[in-house]
Amino acid sequence: MDHAIDIPAVNILLLDDHSLVSEGLKALLMNMIPEGSTVETIDTIEKAKKTLRERPWQFVLTDLMMPGQQVPEFITYIRITYPEIIIIIVSSVLDTNTVRECLALGVHGYLSKGVGPDEIKLAFENTYKGRVYISSDLTGRFASSLFSLENTTLTKKELEVLRLLAAGHPTRTVAEMLYISPITVMTHKRKLMQKLNLHSVVALVKYAYDNHLT
Repeated sequence: MDHAIDIPAVNILLLDDHSLVSEGLKALLMNMIPEGSTVETIDTIEKAKKTLRERPWQFVLTDLMMPGQQVPEFITYIRITYPEIIIIIVSSVLDTNTVRECLALGVHGYLSKGVGPDEIKLAFENTYKGRVYISSDLTGRFASSLFSLENTTLTKKELEVLRLLAAGHPTRTVAEMLYISPITVMTHKRKLMQKLNLHSVVALVKYAYDNHLT
């Protein structure tokens, strides 16, 4: 299989606290990405946020388990602040619930650290086209329990509504803060419950706290 990634030139930010891992992935990517692309490695979320402000980025690849780092909150931060950035998790965490939670947060791809160039190529090309990509070792292992993207991924607006509701704001206040109508807030609330299979605002709030979205 040709490992050259068939997308336009992009800027890629790699976040991992193990320099050996991030530099190894960077070296691999440099042989796969189009001419004119860049790859930068970062080892903390604080540095990553600063780097994201410096120039446009198209991809963020991040580990999930980093001691002292709150990666779920960082994912939410990107989804709200830089909604066009494509987020791909590269992790040794392989359990179904973790993959499910990451998809619910709005990540676009999830790769195990055991994947090779073929999977990386597919991940970049699929997510660039707006599709979610989960590495084949994960989909094969958890196919029976992974839920579909259509039913689980939260939109940027739904995530904003969820965060504000979890913060205790009533529907009318949420509407004013987001410059939308209360009816639209109620619609988002209903869709949130459907996507997350929850049945009350209390359950939504608990979900937000459990997933560090507040």
